[in-house]
Amino acid sequence: MGRLAALAVPASKDPHSAAVDIPGLVLSSATMALLVFTVIEAPAYGWGTGRSLTGFAASAVLLAAFIVRERRAAHPMLDVRLFRNMRFSAASGAVTVSFFTLFGFIFLMTQYFQFVRGYGPLSTGVHLLPVALAVGAGSVAGTQLAVRAGTKLVVTTGLVAMAVFYGWVAVTTSATLSYAVIAAQMVLYGLGLGLTSAPATESIMGAISRRKAGVGSAVNDSTRLVGGTLGVAVIGSVYASVYGSRLTATMPASVPGRAAAIAHQSVGAAYAAAGKIAALGHPALGQALQHASTSAFLRGLTVGCLVAGGVAAAGALLAVRFLPAQPAQPVQLARPAGPTADDAETAEGAHEAETPVHPAPAVR
Repeated sequence: MGRLAALAVPASKDPHSAAVDIPGLVLSSATMALLVFTVIEAPAYGWGTGRSLTGFAASAVLLAAFIVRERRAAHPMLDVRLFRNMRFSAASGAVTVSFFTLFGFIFLMTQYFQFVRGYGPLSTGVHLLPVALAVGAGSVAGTQLAVRAGTKLVVTTGLVAMAVFYGWVAVTTSATLSYAVIAAQMVLYGLGLGLTSAPATESIMGAISRRKAGVGSAVNDSTRLVGGTLGVAVIGSVYASVYGSRLTATMPASVPGRAAAIAHQSVGAAYAAAGKIAALGHPALGQALQHASTSAFLRGLTVGCLVAGGVAAAGALLAVRFLPAQPAQPVQLARPAGPTADDAETAEGAHEAETPVHPAPAVR
């Protein structure tokens, strides 16, 4: 396959590639690390505490410093002026939202299948196959439909499908829900993800010139990583907050303190603690703890789904507002030779974002 790719895929190397932007790399890494750390730790310290608010504020300051640095750098790691092109920025946002919801889905559903439904690791993977198959079908259909119906309509439809999926799961989730219903829900989600990610990726890559394809590819990969990381952090933290508070309210008071502390770590730990209590001669108490932890998990799953669905719905609104309906001519990024080249590139990107685009015969 590697030899075939080397023969068939055309080269797209930028002949004017520059040195690595170390300050930009450090600032971007510090921003993401601090933001994710703050989100993950928020359930333990409180979302509105001074520690959490300081972390969010510091993340915003680092992000602003990164943007300022990239705007002033002669050879930036990320040319932030690209985001003036609505086709590029809206598509990047759609991919970010898609992977935000995807990683949140994986985080929650693997626990649901393994702990609540009792599936093993291999069985869990098999039961998740409807998502993978639907994503493949949706991706193929999405690229074809984008040519005929327009990128805006297809991407928006995909995001709406993901929002509907999460709403559907939130109102139907239970420990005994039929797998046929779960499979239908996963097919809906997979189709939505495929319809969104494939045309949005095309928009990102088609918004810049061929010699800058590496920049587009890097941004596309970065949006997936950022979205996935934040998806696990945000949805996981929301779930953990709800799970902990719900378990505290419903757990039997007779549960030993050590077992209660273990049960608050996760639903899997709670099941293990319940099993030990039952093995020590208290089966009724162990069953009560397992029931309370299951109820707390399902409550956290419901709220997490509502958050993910809200993010997908917001992404759909942004796609409707900002994503161009049809592919346009790529932005010709000039070689960074001075202010004149930068100004020309910026003006071209802004002009494309504001000028109506006539339908193109094929997705480029």
